[in-house]
Amino acid sequence: MEKTNGGLGLDITTNSTFDNDDIKETIVNYGKNFSAIEKYLRESTSSPNNLADGKKVEKGKIIWNENPVVGSYVGWVNIREGKHAPNWKPNVKYTVGQEVKALPDNGNIYQCVTAGKSMVNTPTFLVENGAEFYDAIGNKWFPDYNYKVNDVVFPTNGSKLYYYICVTEGLSDTSEPTWSGISAGTTFVDNSVTWRKEVNIKWKQVGTSSEFRPFGKVE
Repeated sequence: MEKTNGGLGLDITTNSTFDNDDIKETIVNYGKNFSAIEKYLRESTSSPNNLADGKKVEKGKIIWNENPVVGSYVGWVNIREGKHAPNWKPNVKYTVGQEVKALPDNGNIYQCVTAGKSMVNTPTFLVENGAEFYDAIGNKWFPDYNYKVNDVVFPTNGSKLYYYICVTEGLSDTSEPTWSGISAGTTFVDNSVTWRKEVNIKWKQVGTSSEFRPFGKVE
């Protein structure tokens, strides 16, 4: 008896001759195979987001809605072969190796190569193979400038290893803050502005993402 290497893990009989025990075992295993096929074809969940992260999903894969109700959908079908990953989210601490799907969807998967905290606004997801970029975008700090909540600045030396997000609006000082003396995750005052320092995530494009779309709306 030989087991295939496919995702279903079916048992395939390779015996060239059979006795009664072989026939019985073959029938039992074929029954198990049919059960495995049925389970595979009827895989269900409350959302395709519940799939294992990093799993490659073939185009045409169907996930059934385990609890359909009026106004919901019968299931979801994958329209693009690729890896499954959760959507990028704001204000989340990501660690090296974690993968996300671009938001809005652009067909790509991105891996965290420098740990940090994501921004309030979605980054500009580059689509070139292997492209690397920072999560937070903003302008260099300006003196005597009225900053609003969620504005982001970088030091005037151009470094983007950290970003500084405005948590209390106000007018910046005439002199630039001493950025290097501030710990990540802490706040500090710049005249009447309050900033919070965060580590800027660096992302890398690493492949194609799957894309599930709902079908069969329940009327």
